[in-house]
Amino acid sequence: MKKVLITGANGFLGKHLQKELASRYSIIATNRHSENELFYLDLLDKRSVECFLRNMNKLHIDAIIHTAARLVDGTMTKDDEMKVLEDNLEITKNTIKLANQLKCDTFINCSSMAVYPNEDGVYNEKSEIRMSCNTDCLYGLSKFCAENMFDYGIQSECRIIHLRLAQIYGDGLREDRIIPVMKQGILDKNVIEVFGNGERVSSFVSIEFVCKIIKNMLENKNAKGIYNVGEENLSYKQLAERVKKKYGNENTVIKMYEQGSRKRFFLDTQKICSFCQQDNSLEE
Repeated sequence: MKKVLITGANGFLGKHLQKELASRYSIIATNRHSENELFYLDLLDKRSVECFLRNMNKLHIDAIIHTAARLVDGTMTKDDEMKVLEDNLEITKNTIKLANQLKCDTFINCSSMAVYPNEDGVYNEKSEIRMSCNTDCLYGLSKFCAENMFDYGIQSECRIIHLRLAQIYGDGLREDRIIPVMKQGILDKNVIEVFGNGERVSSFVSIEFVCKIIKNMLENKNAKGIYNVGEENLSYKQLAERVKKKYGNENTVIKMYEQGSRKRFFLDTQKICSFCQQDNSLEE
């Protein structure tokens, strides 16, 4: 059975990937809080990386799925966000060392659509990269730097894939993300608050779809390079209506506010759609 190492396995995406891949692969689930000393891995600590590699030196790892990263949130100062950038660059450097010493055949990097400017327009894999026009600027910058560092630093024999993920939703998502916030509004006051008069557009993707994409890219040797991964481009008004339908009732109020972003960002996913059409297992 092929061995797949998942970094950040205790995170939202990592947990779901373990469940999706467990029947087909031997999973090495690494994270900073592992009770299993063998799989403990702090990618911010060089000594931890070296210890992990000593434990793994007799194993051949077929693939690495890299999900580990520090995230930003609305409470952070600019100094805090700068530390996120610095930490993510250190994580990237140590992950390159990991990939090269383990001599993996496939490396899947979970990147982000935050590499694009959050401006009106349609963005494909060749579109302008400009994180400064994005509220997740330094996080997006860390993701774009990681893409280039992995391409430059990982052994040339390794197949490298970068997935620029849309806003992921699903069970276990962080409470400060937009869909859990809307759901909480229903639970608290039966009200969903929507800013920018609901005109803002963004791209969304289910955790199930992301896991299926990764599962099939592990098997499809033609998959390589950068892919935008999203399912739908939705206005926040449309999103609120869906959340109301799923979690609310006929008395749930969608309350609109004038203030707020009205940016209409559309993620072009034609490339990943073509991949899906070539790989019939995604339709099973």
